[in-house]
Amino acid sequence: MNATKKPGFGVIGAGILGEEHALVFSHTPEIELVAVCDVNADRAKAIAEKFGARTWYTDYQELLKNPDIQAVSIATPDFAHRDITLAAAQAKKDILVEKPLATSLKEAEEIAVAVKAAGVKLMVDYQNRVNPPFVAAKKSIEAGEIGRPAYGYIRLSNTTWVPMEMLTWGSKSSSLWFLGIHCIDVMRWLLADEVRRVYAVTRSGILKDLGVDTQDFHVAIAEFSKGAVVTIENAWILPRSQPMVYEFKLELLGSKGQVNVNTSHHAAVEKHIDGKMTYGDVFGTTPTGPRRLGGFVKEAIAQFVDAVLYDQPVLGSVEDGLAGVRVADAIERSEASGQPVDL
Repeated sequence: MNATKKPGFGVIGAGILGEEHALVFSHTPEIELVAVCDVNADRAKAIAEKFGARTWYTDYQELLKNPDIQAVSIATPDFAHRDITLAAAQAKKDILVEKPLATSLKEAEEIAVAVKAAGVKLMVDYQNRVNPPFVAAKKSIEAGEIGRPAYGYIRLSNTTWVPMEMLTWGSKSSSLWFLGIHCIDVMRWLLADEVRRVYAVTRSGILKDLGVDTQDFHVAIAEFSKGAVVTIENAWILPRSQPMVYEFKLELLGSKGQVNVNTSHHAAVEKHIDGKMTYGDVFGTTPTGPRRLGGFVKEAIAQFVDAVLYDQPVLGSVEDGLAGVRVADAIERSEASGQPVDL
């Protein structure tokens, strides 16, 4: 590492998560946030100025030409990862890409081949691998406390506000790709195992009536190679009366015990304001001193910096990203055929 010039990082996509990436990079003293890119010039300029980036772009190709940038994060919408990731690999930049790696198996395979050929690092931002409740569950499973994992149920869903208002591109994704990919990775990671067969169903109509052309929910039964069976449930139709915009719960039964996780409806903080009850975020962002950042969302991004600068392992590898897409693709094929799909 050059002692007089810090490694430069760039952020492509300045939405909600892109802003998190810019925040972490700007607070990491070993590196410099060189540039921010977004198709919305006002947004790119605003985030660049907010976090002290040297410059901003509306064309990611121009950012990738900047010789001062060693690594980039790609925080564009789910469907818009392939072209940027391939270009970043060709430009020999290390890459942090938001999940999913891609929204088709073909695109994910192309990315995996390109990254290997370029010899660059790629990390998929599977942030729940550092989410404290899931880390605690992982330690319990590894210690053998619940015995042999037998059956699991994992649910991650959103209220209709997410596909209708938070995302401008809800019709170009689904609760499977936006949320289910988290569940798939969490279970692969917790069980240290791969899915061998899925059977899945989906239904549409509610969101289409609300103007969002995508499925309402996805329910899949995943059989893992070591014998565990897991039900994965993802919906974008939770009512807005819910106390959180998301619901994230896990139950895992083993031969000797059980471990449960509830990261949303935990009741650690319960607020009653203007006739509505909500829970507070106690995991994603945590209090720190002014020169540090806390919370698993930011820690995951910081671990990409560690991988680039100090050759630490990435949180989620390109192989992990490809495995997640492979399962999601099988789920979609099972939904379409009405039959189980072997992987």
